[in-house]
Amino acid sequence: MFPLHTAIFPSSATDLARLLNESLQRIFIAESDPVTIHQHSYPHLDAISISLDGARLRADPPRPPVISGKISSALEIDQLTLSASPLSLGPIAVNLSFSARKVQLGQGKDSNDQIVLSLESATDGNIEISATQTDLEALIAQLVQNQGGKQGITIDNVQLKLRQKSAHSLAAEVHLRVRKLFLRASIQVTGQLELDDQLNLELSDLDCTGDGGIATLACGILKPYLQKINGHEFPLMSLPLGKIRLCDVRLTVGDELCVTAEFGSGKET
Repeated sequence: MFPLHTAIFPSSATDLARLLNESLQRIFIAESDPVTIHQHSYPHLDAISISLDGARLRADPPRPPVISGKISSALEIDQLTLSASPLSLGPIAVNLSFSARKVQLGQGKDSNDQIVLSLESATDGNIEISATQTDLEALIAQLVQNQGGKQGITIDNVQLKLRQKSAHSLAAEVHLRVRKLFLRASIQVTGQLELDDQLNLELSDLDCTGDGGIATLACGILKPYLQKINGHEFPLMSLPLGKIRLCDVRLTVGDELCVTAEFGSGKET
């Protein structure tokens, strides 16, 4: 969704581009304005292109707005594209690409009575989200350090192993070298990753094992956190999809962990 932070709908493509750029700059730090609009006959647009290549998520981004009330027709766009390669999200960088054809955007109002644009329909399109194993290991290291650091545990090394189980499922093994003062140990965290047809990623069957006193201490610290996120769903895309239906959703592992999907208003899952 695209909050415009105004109660008055933009009267031209130029005004729309300005409002979209200001909205995205509130969320991301980008070297230049991300949005480019090619006009047909406003509010019919040839294209909206959004480039967040090299952008960084702000430390305190605003929360996504919630649309209340009726959504009415706003814009017709022949081609909508978004590229973010890479996009820095704190400790991890992801690559994101989104392309849609014959798009209809609707407009609604948030709790402050300001306009929010939402994706209502598209003839067809695709989305891809990927991250390297190195970045995933860095994310895991930070998450584990945040928990273990409270008890003086330091993470020396992280190795992630992912194994394909199905088009929607992976098995994960994380091998960690941990240290407390001069004592070292190895621990292993295992689990499953499941992706549903709405691009929600669920972590399950999480466990921590290891031998020795330091390993037992580290797992004792981590297990309450693992239990907290076990079975939890993490939405990979918060964009309201209106009448759009996702299909051919896949979770694959190679040099990168990659999520792909196709979509369209008339497609079946």
